Amino acid sequence: MPPRKKQKVEHTSGPDSASTPPLRTTRAMAKAAFIPASQPDRLPAAGGPRKGGTSRVVGKPRKGHLHTLPEIALEVQLEIYSYLELKDLLNLSRTCKKFREFFLNRKMNESLWKQARINTDGAPERPPFLSEPAFVHLLYSPNCHRCARSNIHGVLWGWFARYCANCLREITTSWVDAQDYARTFGERSLFDYHDPFLLLNVLKPSKKHKYSHAYNHIHKEHLEQLLTEWRNICPPNTKWDSIRKIALDFAERVGAELRSRNVYAKQCLAWSNEQEGKRQAALNAARTARFDEIVNRLRDGGWEKEITFMGSAGLEKMAALPVVRQAAKLTPKVWQDVYNRLEGHLKEVRAKRITAERHAVLAARFDMFDEVIRDYYVHLPRSAWMEFRPRSTDLALVGECRSLLDVSNERSVARADIEAILPNVTARWEAEQKDQLFRMIKDALPGPVPEDINVLSLAVAVFGCPCIGGGYYPYSTRPRLGQFEPDPARFPAILGHDCIRHLPWRVPGEQDRSEYEQIATTRRSTAAPQQPFNVGNIRRTHEAVQDACKVIEALGLDPLRTTVDDLKDCEARLRCLSCPDYKGGYAYTWETAINHACSKMSTVYANKHNEWLLVEGEELELARRLEAEAHEITFTSHAARKDLVWSCSLCVEVDEIWPHMQEHFKAKHPDKDAESCLKDGTIYRHPLKSCSAQLKPPVQIVTKPEIGPKQRYA
Repeated sequence: MPPRKKQKVEHTSGPDSASTPPLRTTRAMAKAAFIPASQPDRLPAAGGPRKGGTSRVVGKPRKGHLHTLPEIALEVQLEIYSYLELKDLLNLSRTCKKFREFFLNRKMNESLWKQARINTDGAPERPPFLSEPAFVHLLYSPNCHRCARSNIHGVLWGWFARYCANCLREITTSWVDAQDYARTFGERSLFDYHDPFLLLNVLKPSKKHKYSHAYNHIHKEHLEQLLTEWRNICPPNTKWDSIRKIALDFAERVGAELRSRNVYAKQCLAWSNEQEGKRQAALNAARTARFDEIVNRLRDGGWEKEITFMGSAGLEKMAALPVVRQAAKLTPKVWQDVYNRLEGHLKEVRAKRITAERHAVLAARFDMFDEVIRDYYVHLPRSAWMEFRPRSTDLALVGECRSLLDVSNERSVARADIEAILPNVTARWEAEQKDQLFRMIKDALPGPVPEDINVLSLAVAVFGCPCIGGGYYPYSTRPRLGQFEPDPARFPAILGHDCIRHLPWRVPGEQDRSEYEQIATTRRSTAAPQQPFNVGNIRRTHEAVQDACKVIEALGLDPLRTTVDDLKDCEARLRCLSCPDYKGGYAYTWETAINHACSKMSTVYANKHNEWLLVEGEELELARRLEAEAHEITFTSHAARKDLVWSCSLCVEVDEIWPHMQEHFKAKHPDKDAESCLKDGTIYRHPLKSCSAQLKPPVQIVTKPEIGPKQRYA
């Protein structure tokens, strides 16, 4: 090691210089003692001038120094020390060597430690096998008793010691290894007759895992002491008959000592838990006060909106950051460091806040846009075709609408401005969608259509809506097991189907679009995310049209000329030859037949249901008689079904299941009867929310044949 540097000393001149010890001078004291000669009023009244026209100024000792305490009379010191607590006395004994020698003198100052323990509120009783200083050191000194590593707060009270993790692994062994070690020296009788819990304090005790190396750890030194004592009372030449009695007496004595130690260990453990609880409470209080001060300073520094936006959850997340959750005092330097580290987090919160505010403003504008569209299309009494209207997501990207909606948050959007442009925008949108749907059906037809017939009015003009034919089912329209197939999608009902607007959770290229486009094209509704109406999402239209043509041909009609109006009074019924025998006994109307064929377009089915047989004779009369009962709209047969949503034509927007609709009529229309309104059409089935339910299901005209036990397993 390099030689220790010599300290600077000052030598005074005069007759008493020989008896005066040299004065210790540090660099800071020398700098403070330097006074320019131009300021003579600051020179001391006594003492000669120093070299260079300067003089040393002897400063007062700083507060907290105890260098004069040992010079006080001993009686006064003892009186002062008698009011101290254990922790204060321990800290005082570590101040200097004089205090250490004084307080560790057992003969003179044992009473000081006892009085300090009395002064300490709730201090546990000292075990007789520990001295007062050693006990206080165990209570308050957070250092490993083996390597002196600091910040070791956990005390192993069964062993009355503190150990770090590394030392603990070195000084302990498992009970299994202890037994093997004892057997090598012939002490197997002691461990074969007794459990480790009766002889030694065990760390991580577990009788269930008695022979596991992960439990029942024993102190090696304690084990050696136990074995040494056992060898002294039971030499190797002891007879086997007397070993058992000696072992029982030895275990009883050792167990009594162990139990007496555990009494003190439990008291110390309770005191330690109480102190740890107080310490954690103080730390939490300091952290809370520090965090509140940080939040107040951030509010004063211009982050008021961000703090409000974060809310309780965001503040809890910020409070858990390492730079914030400390309990240290918030000095100016510490505050600057905290602010520098929080600035990036706060900027991210600000960006999220601005985005959320923009989303909220646009969402409110889209809600108002939907209300304007609804008021434009819906008039009382309401009818089913009014539901086939565009949504705000369909028109949001149109130039006129975007110029009104995509403005800054500070600008207000007037409802009258939207109402002024809405007729032209909706008319243009309907014409565009109708033209695309027209071309889709025309391309799917097997031949040309006469010019005097509207293609979209044909009976075979069926679209492959995602909720038909095994495609993508939105949750609101997915048919459940055992239900009838959904109704076929036609024009203009296809314009109102939200299943075409449903999207998966992630949209390709969404991150490349502007914020307005992302909100407009992925509008979050209560059911699922939505996008503008896109004809490209209509799948399998060609297959649906081909299957519908088979149905019309089975009726003996031309699919390229037969319209829906032509078949309103059609009394013919069909049977599906592609179904099994017991299922082929159902009689279908032309609508339910097309629906049945479209619902089997999924690739799950091995065969397509496109072979039909015309029902004639007695079977046709039976089918009409059964349909008269099954197709009648009554409360008992259809109204109470939970999969049917009914609409009130007397209200702008009331769509409920039948029990709720009855309550609505009692509250809003008490002069009308709900069942009568159901029959006269005042209450009608919602064409979109009930698309997974049929009001005219097929009837079974051929019963299922009985299957005997031999045929069932043949």
